[in-house]
Amino acid sequence: MTPPRLIFVTGKGGAGKSAVAAALALALSRRRPATLADLDRRGSAAGLLAAAGKSDALATLALTPRAELEAFIHRIVPLKSISKRMLRSRTFGYVTAALPGLEAFLMLERLRLLAGTAALEDRHAVIDAPATGHALELLNVAGGIRGLAPAGTLNRLAVAVEEFIADPNRFGVILTVSPEELSLREALEAARALREGLRVGWIAAALNFVTAPLFSAAEIAALADFPEHARLAEARRRAGRAASDARRALRDAGLGVIELPMVCSAAFDQAALETLGGQLEHGLSQL
Repeated sequence: MTPPRLIFVTGKGGAGKSAVAAALALALSRRRPATLADLDRRGSAAGLLAAAGKSDALATLALTPRAELEAFIHRIVPLKSISKRMLRSRTFGYVTAALPGLEAFLMLERLRLLAGTAALEDRHAVIDAPATGHALELLNVAGGIRGLAPAGTLNRLAVAVEEFIADPNRFGVILTVSPEELSLREALEAARALREGLRVGWIAAALNFVTAPLFSAAEIAALADFPEHARLAEARRRAGRAASDARRALRDAGLGVIELPMVCSAAFDQAALETLGGQLEHGLSQL
């Protein structure tokens, strides 16, 4: 299966979202050039790539709402002296305050343009997006802007952004999930909101930290004389069962599931990224 030009990676905090985004970008760059864009303002995914030693085929990009607002003003007002004066003016500050979603909306427009450039250059773009709740708020901004601006430039851009989000060839979402109840519930609710509210046509789940049970109930019972060993074996069995239950729930919700192993490493290095990237690439091909 060919993934969309732009893949938006989100998930509950602690589920490994940034590691998945970095590994996915690295894996995609093995076949064709790729761009990793950071939206979480911490540069987590880009930092992982820098520590691991990124490839020449992979570019990184940091996007901020304020920078996109300034770039938009410079595009529509090509004279720099006037556009700079507008951005510094108190009146313009009142306008942006009255439209609190404007900067976020222009960030979405930037993602649409990034996907278009990726298609023209035959490359992929991976977005290390905010955590699930903030990501859904961001993706819903276009609808709000369209309601506030029933005509004109902003309305046309809002319609174009909504069409982009609903186009499975240009836009897709990977929900990073850990096999624990809160993360799973959040991912299932997010998938429903993406499909029903935003008409996103390409959604997959990256089930992270998957471990095999290793021990049966009978084998654990045989460790009665070694309580600490039995406790560790039971914890491993519970973790394996939780991963199995999460996999079933995600598939029952109609999501393609890419399973990612628990990576045990003193430092998240090139080898760890390659391990996750290989699993992501294989998983995408099987969706």
